[in-house]
Amino acid sequence: MKKIVKLLSPLTLLLLLFVGCEDDDPDLQVVPLQEDSFELIVPTITNINLNFTLPDNPAFTLSWNDVASSSATYTVEASAEETFASPITLGTTQNRTFTMTVAEFNPVVIGAGGEAFSPFILHMRVSNGAETTATVSYSVSAYTETAPEISGPDSGTEVVLSDLDPTAIALTMEFNDPDFGDGDVVSVDYTLEFALPDNNFETVFTSATTNERSLALTHEEINTIALDLGLTPEEASNAVVRLRAFLETETGIIERYSDAITLSITPYDITLPPTLFVVGAGAVDAGWGWDTPVELQLIGSTYSGNINLQNIGGTENNFRFFTIEGDWNSGQNFPFYEDRGYVIDSNFSNAGDGDNNFAFTGVTGQYFIAIDTENRTITLGDPVIGPNCVLDQWWIVGAGVPDAGWGWETPVQLPCTGNGVYSGIVRLQNNGGADNNFRFFTTEGDWNSGRNYPYFVSEGFTIDSNLVDALDGDNNFAFTGTTGNYVLTIDDANRVITLEPVACDLDQLWLVGAGVPDAGWAWDTPVRLPCAGTGVYSGTVTFQNNSGADNNFRFFTTEGDWNSGLNFPHFEGEGYTIDSDFINAGDGDNNFAFVGTSGSYTLTIDTVNLVITVE
Repeated sequence: MKKIVKLLSPLTLLLLLFVGCEDDDPDLQVVPLQEDSFELIVPTITNINLNFTLPDNPAFTLSWNDVASSSATYTVEASAEETFASPITLGTTQNRTFTMTVAEFNPVVIGAGGEAFSPFILHMRVSNGAETTATVSYSVSAYTETAPEISGPDSGTEVVLSDLDPTAIALTMEFNDPDFGDGDVVSVDYTLEFALPDNNFETVFTSATTNERSLALTHEEINTIALDLGLTPEEASNAVVRLRAFLETETGIIERYSDAITLSITPYDITLPPTLFVVGAGAVDAGWGWDTPVELQLIGSTYSGNINLQNIGGTENNFRFFTIEGDWNSGQNFPFYEDRGYVIDSNFSNAGDGDNNFAFTGVTGQYFIAIDTENRTITLGDPVIGPNCVLDQWWIVGAGVPDAGWGWETPVQLPCTGNGVYSGIVRLQNNGGADNNFRFFTTEGDWNSGRNYPYFVSEGFTIDSNLVDALDGDNNFAFTGTTGNYVLTIDDANRVITLEPVACDLDQLWLVGAGVPDAGWAWDTPVRLPCAGTGVYSGTVTFQNNSGADNNFRFFTTEGDWNSGLNFPHFEGEGYTIDSDFINAGDGDNNFAFVGTSGSYTLTIDTVNLVITVE
């Protein structure tokens, strides 16, 4: 029988050969040993960053050699410990490779104790039943999968809201996030989403955002959300709330949602009636009856008007505000405003009578009273004679007003012109669809101060037929007339909004030149001189007199077209009388030169009476 010896090394071979020669055994044969017959092929990349946006991509691929076996079933294992004290079976295969996708591998890493977005060492090995390979180690960064949880309040909690102190905390939502403990490695943002039951969160209204594990909501915040949901003021109604957790990574945004809870919410009414009525002996023109109540109209968020008040002692000084004419139950007495944090003029006090009315303690006479519901003040001042506007101007923003657009860079102003009337020239366009839409605002730069079409309807305004409800998401105004310049008027006193077309050959003239520093010699920011009446172009222009060519400018009929310029001789030739602050620059183009005092002026070009004036 033949004797077979496996070759272990060159040294062993020499020894065996030496012995073989000495024994002279013809049956002795030497064959090489098959080393490392079952081994993992060490991967070239051992850092794995699982990308949640590519869930079907391979997370890793293990490969191995098994020289001794050709049909084994292999088991792939992972472990957080090098000892594999608690191995995790990843899968079995009869191939010599094993792959897991990102979506398959991520829960394995989290389940093994990995913290989302933090490198975690995971060891892997392969077994063929009889033998086990050496281990290979990966540094893996997983992503979060576990949904956050609302821990308080309990579902079914009742939330009764009050306008006594809108900024007081009405409810604190507590939550936890199982994937993120004390050792957070990323900042997760949390937002509460409110919806109607059975709406499946198709339409949601959201709270503020926090990266803490609780969020305190004020009466005002929840009330706004409740009313936006359509809940009825002063009635308890159910709303569902869930927690949205989201974080932005280099590869995108991860979103997770908690289970929803139900809250019973009773909102309060924030609708301001169009008029406050003053009744009482202290308001001498009214007295304690409904024949001649004093009416204070709402303009913006303030009720105001002139009022005759008397101080002759006792109950003859007292009065009260009412929201509904003829309804004694709609009264608002001194404690009503005091409890809501109003700063009340020192000429008023609590009458201390059975109804806790207002008492006037000042000097008998006529005053201008203002109840500012936004800033929560009640003030008295001298009676107003002449211009009487609560706002200095309205602001207009929207695509239907092309000089403004949907931004605050160049909003159009509608200034107060007296006695509650706001009026000015506005260019309106009718290009169809959303390009016709716009909105009025009480405060520049404040989107929350917008007043849409239904607002003015609810305030009893008669609105020009060329202005309709856009019926877009915000119920803006839509202009349906002919594109052009109009005198737009909001008359608070008579509750009307009117449009009057303004006729000119051109919609506007353009000014460019160094003498008009807001423009300069370029078309980036030309100054516009709009049509302001039949054949009249007028507007505010800043001129400079720095001498020489720095004073010069020119008019143009077409924006961006240098060939449309109208220089000084053009107007001279047309027979215009030109203000003495302008002269012929005498440069190559015979431009205008401004020789007055630098500053802002009202520039008017009257093409009917052929005059150019600055004031």
